[in-house]
Amino acid sequence: MRNLNDISKGVEASKHGKVLFLDVMVTRRRNLLMGRAWRTTDVKMAIVILVVYLLALFLPFMFTWGAFWPGFTTYMVCGIFGITFSYHCNLAYRSFKLPKWLEYRRAYLGVLSLQVSFICFFHACILYMQHCRGTIRVG
Repeated sequence: MRNLNDISKGVEASKHGKVLFLDVMVTRRRNLLMGRAWRTTDVKMAIVILVVYLLALFLPFMFTWGAFWPGFTTYMVCGIFGITFSYHCNLAYRSFKLPKWLEYRRAYLGVLSLQVSFICFFHACILYMQHCRGTIRVG
């Protein structure tokens, strides 16, 4: 893995700036939205987000408290047990051990929360940990 401090040594501080709270200089600006070709996954995610926002426009006309509470409960169960406990704590970091049947059911809750699959989530966690290794100081 490359040391980011070595990459940034030749860059002037006034040209691009410094990354906040890190000893890393920005070597070039990247336009992540319009400056690159969109992949199939990007288009699919954009369509899903657009559909959800379009459906949200109808929410004031269809709102009932009887439908709110089951929806809120489902959101909390999938978010807390699916993403936080299953994807993040259990599967990515192995913070605790669960029986396989419970591990699979909680991972399924994470899938129901319209997040990416666990493989994509785990890959992002690995990239994050590799990027932060050596830059985060504990204690």
